[in-house]
Amino acid sequence: MSGITPAYDTTVTDVSTLIGHLTPLRESFAVRAAQHDRTGTFAFETVQELADAGFLRLPVSIPAGGYGSPLSVAQEVVGLLAQSDPVAALLLVNHYMVHASIAARDSWPQPLARRLEEQAVRQPGLINALLAEPDMGSASQGGLPGTVAVATADGWRLNGRKAYVTGIPALSELVVRARTDEQQPRVGLFVVPANAPGITIIPNWDHIGMRASASHEVILHDVVIPYEDTTILVQGEARAAAGSVLMHWNCGLLGALYDGIVRAAFAWTVDFLRTRIPSNLGKPLATLPSMQDAVGRISLALSTNSLLLRIYAADVIAGDDATISSAASVIKTEVVDKAADLTMQLLAIAGNAGLSAHNLLERCHRDALCGRIHAPHAELIRRRAGQAALLTQPL
Repeated sequence: MSGITPAYDTTVTDVSTLIGHLTPLRESFAVRAAQHDRTGTFAFETVQELADAGFLRLPVSIPAGGYGSPLSVAQEVVGLLAQSDPVAALLLVNHYMVHASIAARDSWPQPLARRLEEQAVRQPGLINALLAEPDMGSASQGGLPGTVAVATADGWRLNGRKAYVTGIPALSELVVRARTDEQQPRVGLFVVPANAPGITIIPNWDHIGMRASASHEVILHDVVIPYEDTTILVQGEARAAAGSVLMHWNCGLLGALYDGIVRAAFAWTVDFLRTRIPSNLGKPLATLPSMQDAVGRISLALSTNSLLLRIYAADVIAGDDATISSAASVIKTEVVDKAADLTMQLLAIAGNAGLSAHNLLERCHRDALCGRIHAPHAELIRRRAGQAALLTQPL
């Protein structure tokens, strides 16, 4: 990423001051996001400005030079950013969940964790976990990854194909979920420099939502990394090989992201209703009881989102895995998945104006649709909840 001279102090150590830097950034981010959505191109400038301002260091541990922020603070940043640029917010979701896992040393050997943290502070760059594969689908469904790590004299040699590698043009490190070729395979995360020989990007991301995220597929062909550049390898299908902290933050941050998208759509719709005065009505649409009722429903849903996200962040800090797992299912189904329902309701309120490509609302709805494709899928969550209720609990 090329250097950009920021208009603020980049050496701040106070998190509240850092978050305050979002205010001057968000307006330009919003304009840029609309342009990149139309063209489907990646916003390198936005990533650079986030790095320059210090936002990539938010969850990095304090001893390493980061802010050491908890999930609640990361949710605030992601939620605010999502109201201006959901793609940039998604990049931070992926980056933050990996670094939160590193900071907690959740399956990360100390030397590797320390090196990645020092690198994140010295030369800030985006990192992402490559979990999904075109053939296998979501890792949340179980099964061994198709990406294979073979032991060689020089280190691990990786071969495989990964899907939905969000932000690949700007990533510095790839955290690749793979299995060993041993008789009893072990599974873990393998840290690969994004510019390592043997990496090929397949530019096939062309979706209706998050169009500027460059979530392309990546092929790894005989990519060699040192033996020490892996998390702790575990045997079996190892759904949790990515680490529980990573997955806990993933859920909480995705909730903040899609809540932020709905809030942007809500703000646009409220402004539209306040300023739209049909000639046959002679007063703003906002004065109609039917509009007040419809908007009130969504306002209450957003209040519920805030409550759920706040409780979830507190649960993550408390560290009760059973409680977190149950709460994560609620966040995914009630906040992430329902974002598209809420933006659809807003479209129904705004009518033709909401469907115009010149307005924010239609893009918010397209981006909100992507919430449903994040793992775990609603059907899997419902099935597990049903199994727990029907097969394990006394009648």
